[in-house]
Amino acid sequence: MRVNVIGFDWRGKVAFQSHAHTDHFASGKIVHATKPTIFLSHLRNSTLYSQVKYGKKFYIEDYKAKLYPSGHMLGSAGIKIWLDEGTLYYTGDVKLEKLRTAERAKIPKADFLIIEATFGVPMYSFPEPRKVEKEIIFYVEEQLDRGEKPVIRANPYGKAQEIIAILNAHGYTPKVDREILKVSMVYSKFGIKLRASSEGEVIVSSSKGILVSGFGKIKLSNHADFWELVKIVEKVKPEKVFTVFGHAQSFAKILNGLGYESMSIKRGEEIGRWI
Repeated sequence: MRVNVIGFDWRGKVAFQSHAHTDHFASGKIVHATKPTIFLSHLRNSTLYSQVKYGKKFYIEDYKAKLYPSGHMLGSAGIKIWLDEGTLYYTGDVKLEKLRTAERAKIPKADFLIIEATFGVPMYSFPEPRKVEKEIIFYVEEQLDRGEKPVIRANPYGKAQEIIAILNAHGYTPKVDREILKVSMVYSKFGIKLRASSEGEVIVSSSKGILVSGFGKIKLSNHADFWELVKIVEKVKPEKVFTVFGHAQSFAKILNGLGYESMSIKRGEEIGRWI
C-alpha cells in the first residue's frame, strides 16, 4: 500500500516494514522498521534499514509518524502517520490477544485506517491463546503416553518461538531444526529466553508434524480473528477504512454494514486519491 511515495510493507521512495515475514518485506531508499524486525529480516535479506523505536516520533518523508506494537511477532509494528488530510494508521499483521513472545498490541485512534483482513469473515473465531496452550500440551502428553514422539509444525519465524515458549512453561525442552534455532537466538538477544536442544522428547519443526496455525488443526494464530479485527476498528474510530490481504472484500462489506465507510484495496495500491 502507498500514500504518495510511502510504501507500507511494499516498494516506495521510502517505506515502512511492519515485521519480518517475507511477504511483508519492503524496499526503498530508506526502509523504517523496529530493531528486532531488522535483526530477524537480516537473516534472509540485506536491505538497508532505518531503526525506529515504539512510541518515538520520527519523520517518514515529510510526515510525522509513530510506531505501535501490533502483537503479531517479536518487533512487529503498526504505524500512525500525520498527513495533511488527517491521521492514518496502518496495522500491518496484528493480534489483540497477548502472545507469550510478542509485545502486547497498542491501537491508536486515527482518521483513516488500513487494516489487514487475513481472517476477516465471521467463520474465523479463535479460542484464547491460553486455551490453545492446553490443547497443545494435551496433544504432547497424549502422544508421549502412546510411546510416540510429538512433532509440531510451525512457521519458523514467530509461531515456532511461541510454541517453544509454551513447551518451556510446561517443562519441555523441544528439539528444533536449524532455521527455528537461528530465529530463536535472535529472540533471546531481545530478552525472550527460549530453551531448545539437539535432543528432546518433543519436536518443533518448520516442515513436518501437526500444524499449529489459524489455518491448521490446532488454531493458535498470531493474526487477529474476525472479532478481534472488528474490535480494532472500534478502537481506532476511523472516518474511513481500507481493508487489505485475505478476506479484504468481504470484511469491507461487513464494515460498511456496521456503519464504517470501507473499501478493499490491493497490495501496493495507491490510496492517496481516496483520502
